[in-house]
Amino acid sequence: MIRPIKIAVLGAGYMGQNHVKILSSLPDVNLTSICDIDSAKTRMLAKQYQINEYQNIDSLIASEKLDAITICLPTTLHYETAILTIKKGIPTFIEKPISATVKEAENLVAIAKRYQVPVMVGHIERFNPVVNEIKLRLKAGELGRIIKIHTQRFSPPTQTKQDVSVIVDLATHDIDVMKYLLNEIAVRVYAETTHRVHKKEDLMTSILRFKNGTIGVIEVSWLHPAKTRNLSILGEHGMYSANYITQELLFYRQNSELFKNNFDPLSTFTKADVVKIAFQSKEPLYLELKAFIEALRNKTDMPITANDGLYAIKLAEKITLASNTFSVLN
Repeated sequence: MIRPIKIAVLGAGYMGQNHVKILSSLPDVNLTSICDIDSAKTRMLAKQYQINEYQNIDSLIASEKLDAITICLPTTLHYETAILTIKKGIPTFIEKPISATVKEAENLVAIAKRYQVPVMVGHIERFNPVVNEIKLRLKAGELGRIIKIHTQRFSPPTQTKQDVSVIVDLATHDIDVMKYLLNEIAVRVYAETTHRVHKKEDLMTSILRFKNGTIGVIEVSWLHPAKTRNLSILGEHGMYSANYITQELLFYRQNSELFKNNFDPLSTFTKADVVKIAFQSKEPLYLELKAFIEALRNKTDMPITANDGLYAIKLAEKITLASNTFSVLN
């Protein structure tokens, strides 16, 4: 008989509530408790899911013999909390981004290695079926050489206080997706930002150049009137257009003669065929947390490591710096 993995959730906010919901439904998982300083939310979740409640992480760790823990706290609390759980020898899942700064992320990577404690970072889009369908098709060469990858991640303004910039909060998603799909790192970056409502950047557009020559464009915002999560990839043989939310994927098949030397630009150019690609839609968070549990149980490497989280926050910081370094044209 398989012994259930005992796990707790830190944070009773939006993501914490989703973690509780998913973890309580996974087979061979024993969700023992929820911990948050907000006693009302904690009590509500504890009662609903019949689990223990804590307002203090030290009390939680002392009282529960945990096999794992998930951190769904504000980004600025990721570092100090993860350091504590790692030093206690508890395998830790950290919602993205791994931390608020590069220095914190570097320390987390080093400490996790020193204590030999598994750490996974919650870059959820890697588990989005539409992203993995694209990954399979890119590997098969359907799109040919990738010319450009473009992401748009927009959210409406909220009254919630943001502890980090939109670059750290949202762009880290797409930084990770680009690295995952291209298997390449960015080598050049340009960016423009603004902050209209928040103290830190709340809108950003960045242009990246990858090692293989692919151009990347990342757009993120907390100022748009509607929630948008789009991904498009242009290649020699056409373009993929994906919606992260609806998990809809379209393939615009390009004229096969376009990139050939003998192509006549004055010839009749027919419009691309548009194909809607069918695949099974699934809940990304369910797949992500299931993968975390399976890696623990099988004692295999985490599918998204602390080093992956470090790369994302490093590039986010470089984008921020690039937005403050520019030449004024006369």
